[in-house]
Amino acid sequence: AATEERVRAWAAAQAARGRRVALVTSGGTQVPLEARAVRFLENFSSGRRGAASAERLVRAGYGVCFLHRARSAFPWARALPPHGPALLDALRLTPGPPPGVAAAPAALPALLPALREYQRATEEGALLAIEFTGLVEYLALLRAAARALAPLGSSAMFYLAAAVSDFYIPVSEMPEHKIQSSEGPLQV
Repeated sequence: AATEERVRAWAAAQAARGRRVALVTSGGTQVPLEARAVRFLENFSSGRRGAASAERLVRAGYGVCFLHRARSAFPWARALPPHGPALLDALRLTPGPPPGVAAAPAALPALLPALREYQRATEEGALLAIEFTGLVEYLALLRAAARALAPLGSSAMFYLAAAVSDFYIPVSEMPEHKIQSSEGPLQV
């Protein structure tokens, strides 16, 4: 309900600005194998297609509601080096006081335009990010967003780029606790 209201308020602001709206889904989903989940099936997706599409849609004048998997690619953050040594190598400590952090000059060519576009999109309210992890959460958020965007009619577009699992175990059929390997191989 809170997400539906948040999207509804954001969509009303987009309509007031005369913007068309796109709901972009991105990333993979996770499905638990047990009720007290220890193991999951993942539908992997980096989310790069959805993130790139969201960037292009904002650039084309759309307001974008970005429904994305936690830790998947995010619009404009794709310009950052990947996590780990590449990211740390792109950063430099600056002397203080107080000490700070700056990007290495070699990292700036791609980073500066991306940061400018991201800041413009957020300052103008053109990007609304909503995060999900599991399949059930994704479906509930997608339904809430669809209800919130319904009043926009043909001014709203759905661009479903998420890699959604086609596997699902009804709660009534899920084991309560961790599936034990001592009971033999896992059969799905």
